[in-house]
Amino acid sequence: MIAVSYLPPPLVHELRSRSFPRLFRMTGSPGNRGFGRVLRQRIKALINRERTAVEKAITLAYLGSFLVDNIVHAERTACQIIEKRALTEAEEKALWDGHYHNVIQTLAAEHADAELILAHLERLERYSRLPDTIYHLRTRHWRMIDRMLRQPVGDDAAEHDEVAILRKVQFILASMRTPDAKARLICLAASVLADRQCWFRHLPWPAAYMQIMTDLYPFLAQYPDVLGKIIDLP
Repeated sequence: MIAVSYLPPPLVHELRSRSFPRLFRMTGSPGNRGFGRVLRQRIKALINRERTAVEKAITLAYLGSFLVDNIVHAERTACQIIEKRALTEAEEKALWDGHYHNVIQTLAAEHADAELILAHLERLERYSRLPDTIYHLRTRHWRMIDRMLRQPVGDDAAEHDEVAILRKVQFILASMRTPDAKARLICLAASVLADRQCWFRHLPWPAAYMQIMTDLYPFLAQYPDVLGKIIDLP
């Protein structure tokens, strides 16, 4: 059996970069005495509050990564004091990756449904990647999508498209459709917006799609059944 090595999924990387100041205010400074113990207790309480395994997996990966920051901060300080040198970038990355794997396993083990949480954590990277079924759907209907993308637009088209997609997603989530249908429509809408962003902002398509799905996460977090379906789409 191949051993699993846990690393933060793309969604968590994006959430960390966008909300680090808020997370810092919520958890405090890694240099504070007792920071790691208090944060670990808070992570356990917040995971227990989540209703579904996918929500628990995201909370575990997101807050667990900040606990790893605390551990690496301590080792960086120790290296400066004891060895009179700074850790190299490669050393710090190796430490971070190794500690993240161990922290995730340790924090997950504190919960009765640890195996289910970790199984969802392994699939979280799929949230930021276009599902194959949506790719094939786009291929079948590419002529229609291409005609829509070629329509004349103004200089602020990218911003208008973004607002329109966000409104459409809210409409889809509030509709009476099944979670599976909502998941497919949202991924399709996000892929069309990624086409636009790729053209207007000169982003690689996968990066544009990942950014859009991260933008949509606050809306989808309110609908964990749809969030779970997106991750499970084949």
